Amino acid sequence: MRRPSLELAVAINRLVRHDDEWFDEPDELDRLQRALDAIGSIDDPITAAAVVAFRVARPQAFGEGNKRTAFLLAKWVLDRNDEDGAAFLPADDREFAALLVKAASGLDVEEDIIRLLRRRHG
Repeated sequence: MRRPSLELAVAINRLVRHDDEWFDEPDELDRLQRALDAIGSIDDPITAAAVVAFRVARPQAFGEGNKRTAFLLAKWVLDRNDEDGAAFLPADDREFAALLVKAASGLDVEEDIIRLLRRRHG
């Protein structure tokens, strides 16, 4: 299974941040690496996409753009592992976005995200 690298996650975050979203706080790359490592032993791309989304959104490793980065990393995992990321996670996905907001606020919604993507798998 293909998994995203730290470098890819940082590059995605750089692309999703707007010009007015740059602050002096450094990114917490150790937190981000732990989030990515969490899918190291997961062989199912749907579960891996859900887990990486939750684990990137929850610890807020970046100054900004954590949920956007989590969304795109989840799509990346699906797309690179023979699943259609856009079918699982459409651009206007309010249900998934609401779960990422809950994750970012500290709630443990990892299982909810897994269930959501499994339900969409059909």
